[in-house]
Amino acid sequence: MTSPCLDAERDHLAIMGRLFRGDFALEIRLGAALALFRVFAVPRISGLLAQTRAWERRPQQRLDRTVDLLSVLVEQGYDSGAGAAALARLNAVHARHAIANEDFVYVLAAFVTEPERVIGRYGKRPLRPVERTAAYVFWREVGVRMGIREIPGSFAAMQRFQMEYDARHRHFAACNQVTAEGALAAISRVVPAPLRGAVREVVLALLEPEVRRACGFAGEEPRLGRALDVLVAARRRVCGWLSN
Repeated sequence: MTSPCLDAERDHLAIMGRLFRGDFALEIRLGAALALFRVFAVPRISGLLAQTRAWERRPQQRLDRTVDLLSVLVEQGYDSGAGAAALARLNAVHARHAIANEDFVYVLAAFVTEPERVIGRYGKRPLRPVERTAAYVFWREVGVRMGIREIPGSFAAMQRFQMEYDARHRHFAACNQVTAEGALAAISRVVPAPLRGAVREVVLALLEPEVRRACGFAGEEPRLGRALDVLVAARRRVCGWLSN
């Protein structure tokens, strides 16, 4: 449980560490994976990813790198030796391509808002205000160290930026589907083969409808959405009883 004495700005690393290792270990990792699909739903970003063919040829490697980067930054800190080295490698990869600053801001925003959305809908409780702000501060500081400019000044401002960017740039394109299918394949490989179809169903149910359609999954309306909502409601009731 987050101490009421913690300050979101000063103690954001400690707060993120507690969330990452404790109450929302699964939700934060899942939110980071779903953030990728939000990014894939934008052709001006997925088009570049499709050109590299990394999510088509080496999807598991790309997914593993994303999870490893998140773990290093949260567990060891962005200014630790390992954290700084990871960001340096990431910056070197990005430097090979002409990427607009607002695209960088959008990707950063996805890693702020998507875990919060997943926790709000599927976690045992919503994030507290201090936790939400700490998550924003954490990713803001990561963005600063990546040289990203004009980062929105709060969690709410980041959400507004994201909505405006989506309205301008998110729509279906073939390159969206190529990268999204690669990521789905990588996620599915973490379970035994007979369960991989279920993993696809779960991921599609977790995605926002607009993201799902823009990624080319419009014809695959998930059947598990209602079942997940029922399970989450039951989980929250049980957690409420246990905390009393």
